[in-house]
Amino acid sequence: MTDVLGDKQRARTAKEKDRRRDSIVQAALELFLQKPAKLPTMSAIANRAGVAKGTTYIYFDTKESIYLALLEDELHGWLKHIEKELEYHDKDPMQQLMRLLMSFAQNQPHLWPLSSLSHAVIETNIDSKALLSYKTKLAQKYRATARAIREHLNLPEKHAAATEAMLMQTYAYLLGNWQVCNPPASISRLLKGPSFRVLQPDFTESSRQGLEQLWTGFIEQQRKEEGGAGVLNRLFNRNRS
Repeated sequence: MTDVLGDKQRARTAKEKDRRRDSIVQAALELFLQKPAKLPTMSAIANRAGVAKGTTYIYFDTKESIYLALLEDELHGWLKHIEKELEYHDKDPMQQLMRLLMSFAQNQPHLWPLSSLSHAVIETNIDSKALLSYKTKLAQKYRATARAIREHLNLPEKHAAATEAMLMQTYAYLLGNWQVCNPPASISRLLKGPSFRVLQPDFTESSRQGLEQLWTGFIEQQRKEEGGAGVLNRLFNRNRS
């Protein structure tokens, strides 16, 4: 994506600065999607965006900070998508939740490769103050989304921490499953025969099955803690009244 302002035109207004920043981020994303195993250099990102290398440093300290911004946008987008759609109640709350957890995950192909580089590559090269700010906002968003899920499933307040943990486990499961289902191209080429199919399952189907098992087990556990069928009755009978 080439900067529409052009490198020689200085971004003066807040809108122009946002546009230039977005063009740098978009250029970084396009390069990453071409070779997701490694982050491109700042020079390559600047060239792709049509700006001078020095211009990129006005907006981002390092290439990792660009990809942290991308990752933040993707994760917040996923969580916001869940919250927004849960405002509309389906007759089957559990299946509605499963669809929401999967739909965004399927349709954002760069979320998982970015996430797979998060700890080892991206976050280790970020200023501690900036990283703490990122983590603080992400934790707040996770709690807000978990609260929306808990209310959607009609769970009492005392299950708040358990629901937050379950949402984090969901993310961890999807990330791990994506890595199993999407090995590097050089490895994937070796796994073409039917005898290797078990080593490279379909991401969508295996994730759907895994999440259903995770969340069904979660609901069952909450039911036991409630001392009976109270949770399941509230969950499946809520919309019948």
